Amino acid sequence: MKVSIVTPVYNAAEFVRRAVESALAQEQTAQVVLVEDGSTDESLAICTQLASQYPLVELVRHRDGCNHGAGASRNLGIQMSRAPFVAFLDADDYFLPGRFSTAQELLEADKGIDGVYEAIGVLCQDDDSRRKWSEKGDGEFTTMFERIPPENLFDALIEYNMGNFTLDGLIVRKLSFWREDPFIDGLRLHQDTAMIIQLAHYAKLVPGQLTEPVAMRGVHAGNRSLSTYRINRTRMCLWDILFKWSRREKLPKKRIANIFRNALYFRFLASTGRCSSYLPDPVLLPGLVGRVVCHPHLFILALKEHRRRRGISCRTDSHQI
Repeated sequence: MKVSIVTPVYNAAEFVRRAVESALAQEQTAQVVLVEDGSTDESLAICTQLASQYPLVELVRHRDGCNHGAGASRNLGIQMSRAPFVAFLDADDYFLPGRFSTAQELLEADKGIDGVYEAIGVLCQDDDSRRKWSEKGDGEFTTMFERIPPENLFDALIEYNMGNFTLDGLIVRKLSFWREDPFIDGLRLHQDTAMIIQLAHYAKLVPGQLTEPVAMRGVHAGNRSLSTYRINRTRMCLWDILFKWSRREKLPKKRIANIFRNALYFRFLASTGRCSSYLPDPVLLPGLVGRVVCHPHLFILALKEHRRRRGISCRTDSHQI
């Protein structure tokens, strides 16, 4: 099995060499595509050095040399990839030994599988990042709590109660992408979440190693995962876009209603300031009312779904896999 590793690089001079060398250490790695995204630190110089040092490393940039964001950079990386399989690695993260071992067994045993997702761990770089990460309550492990059948994965991801996985833990057949730019350029945050949810609709994704990490997420002061700035508004944008997509793709009514519920929920949180230390944004309230008026049937279904979810106890890391 041959894999192209796509790594967007923005102001990651301190970490990118570790990421690249962890990717090169995997026997399945055929190519590492570094997409330098207009960094203001020494990232470009280090990426240039890595491309000169290692034949499997390829450095690309956006035509204008400017910063376009992780989504656009990953799209460019996918287009430049040459191997049958594509995996992702953020520049401040790294793979563990045997990263693709379980995935390779699954993919070679069943040619009908489009991709495999697995668990990743967390490595906090300092006490401050460790404290902030702990306050977020995300735990030291990112994984799905149960082994979900492929046909149920989409619903599990939009229901927020079965865990999740990240790009670092995903490998997918390149032919499984439904378009050449599967990451939504209009989302500066959460484009990875949007892509994973859409991929679960289009492709057959199966669980691999869920009890031990295959990669480590680096958490540090400059990490966006520690920021909660207007987090409810950015999540609202994510679900608004997915709602439009779900209607365009004519998904089943229940799935559209569940996505609509998430869009309304985060718009409500953003407009009222609930569950956030930031001031409310009442400008969003008319949009909330407008959506309810325009989609009354979906609102009723979404309200039923909200009540159902409130009756389900929150999942915890103690779940057995």
